Amino acid sequence: MAPPALLSRLRLAPLHHHLRRSISAATPPPDESPPSHPPSPAPPSNPKLFVAGLSWSADERSLMDAFSSFGTVTEDDAHARCSTKWLRGHGRSHSIQPHELFERMPVRDVVACSSAIYRNARSGSFDEAVGLFVGMMRARVCPNSFTLVGASLAAAGLGDSVLTECIHGWAVKSRLDSNPFVRTALLDSYAKCGCPIKALALFSEMRDPGIVTWNSMISGLVHNGLFEEALLVFKRSLRSFGPIHNVVTMISTAQACAGCGDVGLCGTAHAYTVKIGLDLDVSVTNSILGMYLSFASLETGKVIFRKIPVSNVVSWTMMMGSLLEKGHAGEVIHMFVKMRLNGIVPDRVAMVCLVQACALMGDKRRGKLVHNQIVIRGFSRELPAVNSLITMYSKCEDLSSARKLFVGTRDKSLVSWTAMVAGCVENGNALEGLHLFAKMRHEGLFVIDSVTLVTLLLACYVIAKFDLSVQLHGYSYKSGLYLHRPVLNTLMAVYGKCGYVALAQKVFDEMISRDTVSWNTMILSYGINGQGEEAITLFSEMEKSSEDQDSVTYLNTLLACSHSGLVDDGLVIFRRMINEKGINPHQEHIGCIVDMLARAGRLDEAAGVASLTDNKLGPNAWKALMGGGHLHNDIKFTKIAAQKVLTMESFDYGHVVLLSNSYASLGKYSAAESVRSCHTKQVAKKTLGLSSI
Repeated sequence: MAPPALLSRLRLAPLHHHLRRSISAATPPPDESPPSHPPSPAPPSNPKLFVAGLSWSADERSLMDAFSSFGTVTEDDAHARCSTKWLRGHGRSHSIQPHELFERMPVRDVVACSSAIYRNARSGSFDEAVGLFVGMMRARVCPNSFTLVGASLAAAGLGDSVLTECIHGWAVKSRLDSNPFVRTALLDSYAKCGCPIKALALFSEMRDPGIVTWNSMISGLVHNGLFEEALLVFKRSLRSFGPIHNVVTMISTAQACAGCGDVGLCGTAHAYTVKIGLDLDVSVTNSILGMYLSFASLETGKVIFRKIPVSNVVSWTMMMGSLLEKGHAGEVIHMFVKMRLNGIVPDRVAMVCLVQACALMGDKRRGKLVHNQIVIRGFSRELPAVNSLITMYSKCEDLSSARKLFVGTRDKSLVSWTAMVAGCVENGNALEGLHLFAKMRHEGLFVIDSVTLVTLLLACYVIAKFDLSVQLHGYSYKSGLYLHRPVLNTLMAVYGKCGYVALAQKVFDEMISRDTVSWNTMILSYGINGQGEEAITLFSEMEKSSEDQDSVTYLNTLLACSHSGLVDDGLVIFRRMINEKGINPHQEHIGCIVDMLARAGRLDEAAGVASLTDNKLGPNAWKALMGGGHLHNDIKFTKIAAQKVLTMESFDYGHVVLLSNSYASLGKYSAAESVRSCHTKQVAKKTLGLSSI
């Protein structure tokens, strides 16, 4: 059957109609018990059965039963059984490579080879499993169905579709392709290798697929992002089996519902899970919870979490992770405390969530306490925990502790290097961060990803390193990372700060898809380079597009108007922000309006706007008025603004110097000296600059 025909065969009617009707029809009444499983066929009459299971399904017992007809071991295979036991005993030794084990085996037959291939594939040693399979073929040992299952499992782990096709070809050649277990293994391998059409082709050729095969098909479609197709396969399984589904089925179905992003569909799947009694399985409840948390509101997730009948540490960490994504760091800590009160022992994921919450809050004291617990619980050598601690100390402005952790980590990952570089950039040591990156590249440790590239571009932004940003721009094309929108957004910001607006505009024009950050960055690039009219034009284009404007969009546009003296345009845009968009102005917006009026010499209007603000909005407006008064040599407004600023907690020595210079410019040197002497002891002195030459 052709691939398009396969997909069209699944899309017989609207998804919601099929799924809900099938679930309703398949669900037994409350007073009836679901029908029992049909009796499995009797296995072949072999003297001895070799029993094994497949690792892609969590239903281990049913798989062990299903695969009990694999391979035969007769009385003549006593030596082979000894070889297999020898392999099993010595396979735990990491000092002996799999191919060395194979060479040392007393007897190398299909049973021993198949066992070695399967054990390596299941333990994650996919390359070794493939090597054993190739060696077996070269030695002309004819594989059986169990061999092909293990080899398919290894190919799936490697994501090698070509290898899967080779195994499939050998299965056809040896007439093992009709074996349902081999076909299920190949189906699963094709799906995990990114070939869902080939998996569907195999699936459609199977006359009476079992529940394991249905599960493999559903999970394979979910793996490839074909969520609606996965739900349609689930609907077909309802017609074949009725309400006889296991844990694996419902986990994959929950993932498919989450991918579709339909709350009503999720509710239907949730209700079906409750009706067939699988809501008491903790892995299913975790999948249901994850389904809601993936797209529903946080409040909905909280309600579902409170109502689930069973939970474990995974349930709690899922809630903590969701709270963390929404920026609710305080609730993460509260959730952790409740988890401990419920007697649940935190795992490494919970501890990492707690560290990230401390980083988000900038709470170094709590971060150190969590660090101590990580050491006590034995997680201090695990990279995710170490990387989170590096980030936490960096965000808490303790770069020395972050460096100590970084240096003490033996097997650093790319995330470790990126976290340390980002910490340097955030703490004003961008040049150190770039030197650290140069060291990483010199040692040839890793190929950088989009996150690392954005971090490096931020370092270039801080120190206006144009030449390096151009090199990184070239690398983004060479590596394909230019397709990542954050890379291009950061690149535009760097070019804009360095004064190369034309290059920033070129990056903006070449973007395949833009978001609000893209428009905001380009407007800001125009604004800080004095091209206010271009910024307003781009703002108008953004209004005509489908992209929504946020408070940052208006702030950047107002900044552009301020720098270019476009006062009237700025005031019109400010009124539209409040009246049409309903955006409440923050202290940055008010400060920008005051600065715009003050720069244009309209100090009376600027003072009127500043007087409307209170201490809660911060000192931005009065600082702007102070700067405008100094610019126009108007000591009256400078003094009024200075009196407001100097009574606030956030003023620094620069404001004292500005007021003193305003007096000095009018020849009032005694007043200037008096200002300096009165406020010098109240604030820390301005940090002196230092030339690198």
